[in-house]
Amino acid sequence: MLAARFKESGKPFVVEDVKVPDVGYGEVLVELRAAGICGTDVHYRRGEFQPARIPLILGHEGAGVVKKLGENVTNVKEGDNVIVHYVVSCGYCKPCLQGYDNRCRNRKSIGHDVDGTLSQYIKIPAGNAIKLASHISLEWGAITACAVSTAYHAVTVSGMKKGDTAIIFGAGGVGLHAVMWARFFGAGKVMAVDLIDSKLETAEKYGADVLLNPSSKDVLKVVERETDGWGADVAIECSGSSKAMEQAIKAIKGKNQFESGTVVSVGLQTKPFQADFWGLREGRMGVSGDHTKFDLLQIVKLIESGRVDLSGSVTHRFSLQEVNEAVEVVESGKEHVERVVINKFVR
Repeated sequence: MLAARFKESGKPFVVEDVKVPDVGYGEVLVELRAAGICGTDVHYRRGEFQPARIPLILGHEGAGVVKKLGENVTNVKEGDNVIVHYVVSCGYCKPCLQGYDNRCRNRKSIGHDVDGTLSQYIKIPAGNAIKLASHISLEWGAITACAVSTAYHAVTVSGMKKGDTAIIFGAGGVGLHAVMWARFFGAGKVMAVDLIDSKLETAEKYGADVLLNPSSKDVLKVVERETDGWGADVAIECSGSSKAMEQAIKAIKGKNQFESGTVVSVGLQTKPFQADFWGLREGRMGVSGDHTKFDLLQIVKLIESGRVDLSGSVTHRFSLQEVNEAVEVVESGKEHVERVVINKFVR
């Protein structure tokens, strides 16, 4: 089978033939039909971050069709459409028992610790195969595995309440879906911040009320005006920029030292940032890097019922052989990009 492998830090991924994995007890073999490119993959190729082992098949957003079952698999059958849940958890440690499989002490991540979704086939534990109704696009399934679910988790853990003001920094694949979920869960006002106007225009379609380009507008002054000086109730930083993160922390600040909201960091921060004690007192700052399996199950129900529409979320499609070009599109910033999907896995 063909697969895109990480072989050297800071170098292009290598697309080559590798052996189709054997399926063991409690495992399934999935033929991938769609796999998303995430910002994490960009960091891998830049050499800013690297997988736990090398070489490794990359990719953690994927959906496809079950092709083979290992012994004692009962939750799916051959021919089922499934989403690949990229968090492999033990199921018995304290966080797992509390429902936080993403915090599992024995966690392994698909596309980081074990081989990922940028391949024709992937072997995963049966519990990581999330059934998807046949009428739902597998491209939707692939991006739900991270871009959609990561944004969902960030909004839910922020504690946002109906009527709150939310500000989203970074209107890429995750940020746009954070706008969507903030609106879905009842935010009274949603502000979107990005340096690319076309992304802001798209953010408006996803539900943003106020569009802010820091190159032409003073973001903090607009936030002060739009919130009567209270600051945003929730700020979610999705770009990975340390400068944006510092601005997000200031955006939740009110007029005195006790008025602070909640800021959630989602974008992978590769550079240090500073937070002032008085800017967060009585407020909260957290990091939301991914999602739980329960989050994913809830989202699938919303998609299958028609309450969530992802028809505009995929803007670019490539073959597996073009994976490096796909990554370049994600990191370029030169055009409007929401989610980039590999949807052709054969020569």
